[in-house]
Amino acid sequence: MKANFTKMNWLIPVLGIALVATGIIAGATYLGLERKIDSGQAFAATLDRLYQDQQLSVVLRTLHDGDAALAAQRLDILLCENILAVNSEIASADSRQQAYVQDAFVRIAQKRPKNVYTASGPQQLNDDQIEAERILTEACFAIKRTTEALAAAR
Repeated sequence: MKANFTKMNWLIPVLGIALVATGIIAGATYLGLERKIDSGQAFAATLDRLYQDQQLSVVLRTLHDGDAALAAQRLDILLCENILAVNSEIASADSRQQAYVQDAFVRIAQKRPKNVYTASGPQQLNDDQIEAERILTEACFAIKRTTEALAAAR
């Protein structure tokens, strides 16, 4: 009986130490993966900004070369791509963020020219520009409906 009790005296602390060590190793591995994911997301955001900067550089070059109409069209395409990107990300945001983005879309819609004319006539719009125009129009109507509903409630 004494031998059995002695085996139990060292077995329980050893198992406890092994479990604690396993937990520490698992925690360190998890934190390491979290750091890698965070740095990957930060790097992706940096790459996205660099891509935008490159596109703006091309537009600036076009403008300096004297083709203002083509530069305006490229700027509009960049704006529309950004609108589509923000719109795709906003579905997972909370209501406060959605309201802010919708308000920003309304302000963009008020300032953005509807039809861009070039020397050769109206500009041909691509799918991104058409979709962005639809998103901006929906934002304007949603704000208008909200304003009308608040006025009617008073």
